[in-house]
Amino acid sequence: MNYGNVQKFSLAVGSINFILICFELPALIGLVDYSALIGAHSTLRAPYALGLPTTPDPELLKLRRYAHQTGSARGGDAAASYHIPESDMTPFQWDAKYDRNGFRNERDLQSADMVVIGDSFVEAMTVANAELVTSQLARLQGKIVANLGQSGYGPLQELVVLQRYALPLHPHTVVWMFFEGNDLQDVIFYRLMLEHPPTLRQAFWKRSFTRNAYLAVKRLFKPPVKTPGTQRAGICQGPDGRQLTTYFAYRSRALSPEELSALDETARAFATAYKLCAAQGIRLLIVFIPTKFRVLHSLCQFPPESQCSKWLLNDLPARLPSALRSASLDIGYLDLTSYLVEAARTEGLPYYRDDEHWSPEGHKVAAKAINDYILSTSSQEAVRQP
Repeated sequence: MNYGNVQKFSLAVGSINFILICFELPALIGLVDYSALIGAHSTLRAPYALGLPTTPDPELLKLRRYAHQTGSARGGDAAASYHIPESDMTPFQWDAKYDRNGFRNERDLQSADMVVIGDSFVEAMTVANAELVTSQLARLQGKIVANLGQSGYGPLQELVVLQRYALPLHPHTVVWMFFEGNDLQDVIFYRLMLEHPPTLRQAFWKRSFTRNAYLAVKRLFKPPVKTPGTQRAGICQGPDGRQLTTYFAYRSRALSPEELSALDETARAFATAYKLCAAQGIRLLIVFIPTKFRVLHSLCQFPPESQCSKWLLNDLPARLPSALRSASLDIGYLDLTSYLVEAARTEGLPYYRDDEHWSPEGHKVAAKAINDYILSTSSQEAVRQP
């Protein structure tokens, strides 16, 4: 090989390395997580894993700042994990704006009359801003309502959100949404991450471009085999008589010992939240978000090949308020199950057919139920006062 060829080869290698460094530098400093953009994680939870810029946080694990995300996708979380017909896939579009703290508010808030804390049900990035449960509550209440929901957070992170972001807004009411589908698992995962945090090298490698690009190319040549969606399907009859196939991503089963322990820890978090709120004269309302299966199972017929007909409902809706009562009788509690069941029976599915999350109709049902609860309990308190 002559000198000229060596020089060209060195230049080519140097150029490739420079380009690779340009891609990897944002991942190294935590501005980009390629596992969410092009990795398997983005496929498994599409379209909810957008890869918003995040930075490590010792209490929240991850923290994001200002962002404006627009995009579209076809198919929800069930379609990402199971093979379902194209005709059953939901077309999603989003145009979501976030405040300086990474929450779904179109402007930075210095104060709020009410804050709503939770996970992806509250953030709901595929739902238009005007249709969010927080936006509808604001209209019903005629007050400022802050959206402090963030996908992937569980109760222990949400307690940090209460202390760090909610209380400084000096609200008169804190609404804390608890989703039975994964919040207890989030507690288990959070504790595991605090006890065994990844090293800087491990964290970088997980979000690196090189690793995730390789895995993406590998999936192109050997795509993952998806389970037939019929195994997670039910046929629901709408109020108009149409029969619609809907899919259930969260399996209904008995609570494990680890989840029962996580429930105790969640109850302690709620008790701490109540003390913090009561010290400032703030009402605390815990809202139970049921799984899609809990809401729709009695309204569905299940094909012979569906596993859903063998699922059992656990007693979490009874355990949670009991745990809250042991902390304080003054903690408000609202179970959305009956409201969502009634909506499904009389108005139409409050969920996307191929996703566990609420459709805009579900946000409307939740907002009305919360508003009615707040108005009724406020009236009762006013009557009890001398």
